[in-house]
Amino acid sequence: MAGYSHAMRATFHVLAASLLTITTTASALAGDAFHLGYAEALALARGRAPAILIARGREGIAGADARAVAIYPNPSVSAGTSTQTAKLSVGATLPLVILGQIGAASRAGRADLATVQADTLVTVNDVRAGTAHAFVVLWLAQRTSEARTDAASVTQRLEEAVRGRVEVGSAPELEVLRARAERLRADADARAAADLVGAAAADLGRWIGSTTTALRVDGDPTTPDEPPSFSDLAARVPNGPSVRREELDARAAEARADRERALVRPGLVLDLAADIGDPTLPATNYRGQLGIEVPLFNQRGPLIDREIRSAAVARLRARGEATTLLSDLTVAYETFVALTRRLKALDTGVVPAAEAAARATEESYALGRATLVTVLDSERARIDARLSLLETKAARANAWIDAERAAGQP
Repeated sequence: MAGYSHAMRATFHVLAASLLTITTTASALAGDAFHLGYAEALALARGRAPAILIARGREGIAGADARAVAIYPNPSVSAGTSTQTAKLSVGATLPLVILGQIGAASRAGRADLATVQADTLVTVNDVRAGTAHAFVVLWLAQRTSEARTDAASVTQRLEEAVRGRVEVGSAPELEVLRARAERLRADADARAAADLVGAAAADLGRWIGSTTTALRVDGDPTTPDEPPSFSDLAARVPNGPSVRREELDARAAEARADRERALVRPGLVLDLAADIGDPTLPATNYRGQLGIEVPLFNQRGPLIDREIRSAAVARLRARGEATTLLSDLTVAYETFVALTRRLKALDTGVVPAAEAAARATEESYALGRATLVTVLDSERARIDARLSLLETKAARANAWIDAERAAGQP
């Protein structure tokens, strides 16, 4: 029943993913945007990402294998007749697996299942990080498109102001050409930024089992305001899913070695038979014998040695994985700390100053106190500062996602 329930759950996840694909595709065809928040995108990926569905399917296979190794062998029944001796001979042969072979095989099967389950957690961790990065890419594409659209509207307003000044004779005709060129450039940047939103939406869609360019994100990626303690994050690395998977793989290899040792033990076979209607005998003859497999030529030494060496290699992989993840965590953490400082400087100083300078320069131009070149330069500085702020937020979020992945965030 457990295997049946697991299969039903896997089928449900597949159907749910198909339903999401149909729904979001229909929304895209209808021109409707499908909005997702950060937590909602991660939850959808956890339940519907194709890689996770495949991993859960592998769990079902491993669970069936773990149950199959504990199956007791079937007995053999025979019947025959003879013209000179017994009219009817019946017999049964029953394998006696009573020296721990099935128990050892069952433990090995459960250990292999635990490894596959840990591998699913690794997949969940990787999918979470991939989904989060894709969310950040779409978030940055949307915000960049908004910033470029805003810049295009500013250049449109500026071109109209320049045209008005030229018409009254307070500005040379050349300034109209400059303003128009800047407006055309801003419009082209805005269109290119808008086109990239659909590409980023498609990338996010594949993590949640959807094929549409109509996905849009709401809100910002979730990141802490201040960097957390590095020691707290580093302490989670040895218990992360990828390190844990290698350790469980080592235990599974040791369990398989125990299974091979158990298979060296003698195999017993019980034979029971009866001869009925034999004219040479006064009554029915009953026979019984016990056969023993003698492990004379096959001690399974190479197989045992292989599993022991596999366990040693798996433990080396676990240590190597822990070292790699700690290095990844250090890089991501230090990057996050540096970008946090940069974000504060941009958000509280650079961007407000650039916005104020652009507004003041535009007002000065309207009063005839600033040149058009100065206005255009200040507008470029404003949009550059705003884009720098967005890119820093995105890079900071990506650094935190990498830190969570290295620390084993589920």
